[in-house]
Amino acid sequence: MILFFSNRIRLYILFTLLCSFQWGLAQHKLADEVQMPAFSKTTVGEVFQLLKERQDVLFSFNGNILQMDSIISPKAFKGNLYDYLDGILGKEYSFKELGKHIIVQYTPQRMSVDFEVQTPGKNKVVITGYIKNIRTNNPISNASIFDRSALLSTLTDKNGYFELDVKKKNSLIAVNVSKEMFRDTSVMVIFPIEAQVGGKKKREYGYFEGYEEDHGLYKSFFGRVFLSPAQRIQSMNLGGMFLYSPYQISMTPGLSSHGFIRSQIVNKFSLNIIGGATAGVKGVELGGVFNINQYNMQGFQVAGVFNTVGGNVSGVQLAGVGNRVFGISKGVQIAGVLNKVDTVRGVQIAGIANTARQAAGTTQLAGVLNNSSDDAGIQIAGIANRAKKVKGFQLAGIVNIADSSDYPVGLLNFIKNGEKNLSLLIDDENYLGLQFRSGGRVLYSILGAGVALVDDGPSKYAFEAGLGALLLNRSKFALRAEITTRNHLTDKFKLLDNHQSSLRIIPAYKLTDALSIFVAPSFNYAERDENTVPIGGTRWKAWGRDHTRNTFYGGGIAGLMLKL
Repeated sequence: MILFFSNRIRLYILFTLLCSFQWGLAQHKLADEVQMPAFSKTTVGEVFQLLKERQDVLFSFNGNILQMDSIISPKAFKGNLYDYLDGILGKEYSFKELGKHIIVQYTPQRMSVDFEVQTPGKNKVVITGYIKNIRTNNPISNASIFDRSALLSTLTDKNGYFELDVKKKNSLIAVNVSKEMFRDTSVMVIFPIEAQVGGKKKREYGYFEGYEEDHGLYKSFFGRVFLSPAQRIQSMNLGGMFLYSPYQISMTPGLSSHGFIRSQIVNKFSLNIIGGATAGVKGVELGGVFNINQYNMQGFQVAGVFNTVGGNVSGVQLAGVGNRVFGISKGVQIAGVLNKVDTVRGVQIAGIANTARQAAGTTQLAGVLNNSSDDAGIQIAGIANRAKKVKGFQLAGIVNIADSSDYPVGLLNFIKNGEKNLSLLIDDENYLGLQFRSGGRVLYSILGAGVALVDDGPSKYAFEAGLGALLLNRSKFALRAEITTRNHLTDKFKLLDNHQSSLRIIPAYKLTDALSIFVAPSFNYAERDENTVPIGGTRWKAWGRDHTRNTFYGGGIAGLMLKL
């Protein structure tokens, strides 16, 4: 409907529109001719797949209101796509077209629009009115009223009343009304006296594909604290639709150059003095304290405290404290404290922790903890790493945990399908020792403790740590290589200065599946005993160390190994 009016005329109009609007654009895909066969019994998903292949369209919808496995029996059809969808799904569903996307919405309710247009100034238009439920005549609160070309938006109050202040009057105003569960309504208003019909550039728009899924941003801590209820309502009403703008500047999420519609704008450049909340970024975003994007971030994002993205990230995120991404992050995340993401591909660097549901093909570097509840690539942490399946290696100061990790390096490694055994042994220095090996199918760590059986020096006890590799593992035979370092203590558990390092080649014969016996040669370097006076330089010996000198020497161990 097109309205012509002068500054002195007020018009009150009641609209009952039973079809969805297309953001002021022609329906291309929905108007395309389709020819579909009859199906005696099929599913919605199978029909959508066939339409996707034939018509080059993508369907988006909320899985809670439309099930892909719903059984339908459509008749043969020849006509436009809109009529076909309307026929197989019913009048309670409506369809919007955004690019290749056909958005299917459950809209059993209808609304009426009763509004008045005023022109108090030459370049100012005020549109006021009421939105009501056409069936019950009750007012509809929290409906979104907006003009996408001018980037203007507002919400109706509890009485269904709204005011849309158009500060600069253009030749065309599109008053669009959206409300969750209601079919969308649109009114076009033209000013014939001052109209400049030709040459006006249409504003670019887009659609966020993941909108129909559970949108966790608004349920998160960041959403509850930094996003207003009105923004959440606006997002629900407008669905995954967003508009593009060259730039925006905001002081806080509520004070933005884009006004109330800021949460549906994707900007090429975004500057947030304290913080801002937008639909997304396709370029650069700078935040003094924080940046919040409802949908995707592509490019470069920097915040003094935190970045939060409800969709996907492609590019670089830098934050003084943390980065939070609810979708997929491809690129680099660097945070002073925490990076948290659903799925990550690239690099995560955090002062404290990196955490992800899926981190395959990713390098995670953290001062304390790396955690992936599914697969992971490379994990390096000061304290601990955890993942389900590690396809690279793990390096941790204390512990690595995984279902599968062939190359973990840490004091302790709890790998479900990896190495776990205890050894009781005696070595060439007459130490009776107990060793615990833990790790993956290839690399493992060694922790051990021993007591001297012969009292011929200051050392009474010893503890050692090391790294080993399982070189060969057969049904009756295994071959290992290990490097260890040993520290010595007195009978009063005082740590001595002399250390010992060993390289061992350990062949083991398996008596049973769990018990093995081994006799292994070793090549060692030992420092002289602490209480001795040095009498010469480093000595080389074929067997046994010299307690008065630093010594390279040959030795050996023998014992039993029990698989845990």
